[in-house]
Amino acid sequence: MDAFSPCVTTQCCLCGSSHELTGEHKIKASALRAEFGRNRLVVGRRGDRYRTAQSTGSRELHFKPPLCAECNSTRTQPGDRAFDYFRAIVLGIARQGKDPAIALQDIRFAVGGDLRLDVSRYFAKLLCCHLAELGAPHQVAISQFAIGHTDENCITLGVDRDIVYEGDQLKHPGLPYAAHGGLVLLADKHSFSPTGFYSTLSIGPVQFRYCARFTAEGQMQLEIEDPDFVAWCRDRTRSQQDDPSMQEDIRNLGF
Repeated sequence: MDAFSPCVTTQCCLCGSSHELTGEHKIKASALRAEFGRNRLVVGRRGDRYRTAQSTGSRELHFKPPLCAECNSTRTQPGDRAFDYFRAIVLGIARQGKDPAIALQDIRFAVGGDLRLDVSRYFAKLLCCHLAELGAPHQVAISQFAIGHTDENCITLGVDRDIVYEGDQLKHPGLPYAAHGGLVLLADKHSFSPTGFYSTLSIGPVQFRYCARFTAEGQMQLEIEDPDFVAWCRDRTRSQQDDPSMQEDIRNLGF
């Protein structure tokens, strides 16, 4: 994550094209249909009240920054397909009462496995969309990986049970539930400078966790090229450090 370029929200947040722009789902529509059919469902973003989406195609579920048609289909299709397969495996494991994290020990999804890169590309695409929605500097390394122009995987991936889902099911058994974690800033505990970005995606009982961290060189470059964004990150981190209401959100996000 050593290269940056300015954020442009009127162009594809992966390749920068302004041709045939389309919307991207925050929570994959095919995954929601597979899990819940076409019924209404409860959709949560950490820190917000839950909202009921009319359907899996609801505008509530789309990022504001666009993708071009080429990136949203051909270039990111391997990642989309790999995630669909991975999601089905993970949910199957969870429904057997087992730890869904063991899916990452599967030879197909472990580091070096045939599908690990493509699964990670899907989450790289989501992270780029979250960054663009925030107005953060464009992360070239993440976007190039997401569209298959490099195999240098900058995404760290984890899987766990969603503790919010488990608590809600005790109160409302059978309630259809999905959530995304927005964009979480990772920061140095002393300087409060940004060190990376983190997010989550929950579908039913499972929470997928993904993040990308800066190298030391990347942190220095960001300080030089976008000091205003770095200052905003520091102020944001300081203001939230001692906020008691943030502690539950942090726990829910898998920290």
